[in-house]
Amino acid sequence: MGFSTSGATAIILIGALIAAGIAYPVFHTAQEERRTAIQDRDDRTLSMRNTAIAIDSWSYNESGNENFSMSITNTGSTTLSVAETDLLVDGVYQPEGTYETNVEGSAERDLWQPGETLNVTTNRTTELNRVKLVTEYGIAETVTEIGA
Repeated sequence: MGFSTSGATAIILIGALIAAGIAYPVFHTAQEERRTAIQDRDDRTLSMRNTAIAIDSWSYNESGNENFSMSITNTGSTTLSVAETDLLVDGVYQPEGTYETNVEGSAERDLWQPGETLNVTTNRTTELNRVKLVTEYGIAETVTEIGA
């Protein structure tokens, strides 16, 4: 065994150590990111399981004003964001500002606590068939056969 064999073995060993030194931080960071993503997913799943809403009442075109109003109670244990709660009318997303919301009579509130009621009012010039309210966690309630 000459110097060339020992030198080649040393070079290969040094190369393996350098590669391991570079790869370890990458694998460690990837594992941390994976762990964080799993924790975030579990948190979202728990919030989704603890979210529930129920439509208390709705009315359409009372006294000829062509308004649709509904009252929805947060029956779950999760606090919901009014700004992240979406309204769909006949399957069409309604951008914020095209309808009015208030929580327990206050239009300034953005948080919808458990046990509180959210009131939604929208003015429609066309006949409605279906209105859906969707929370930030994807929990939804639908009113159908409105114009019938």
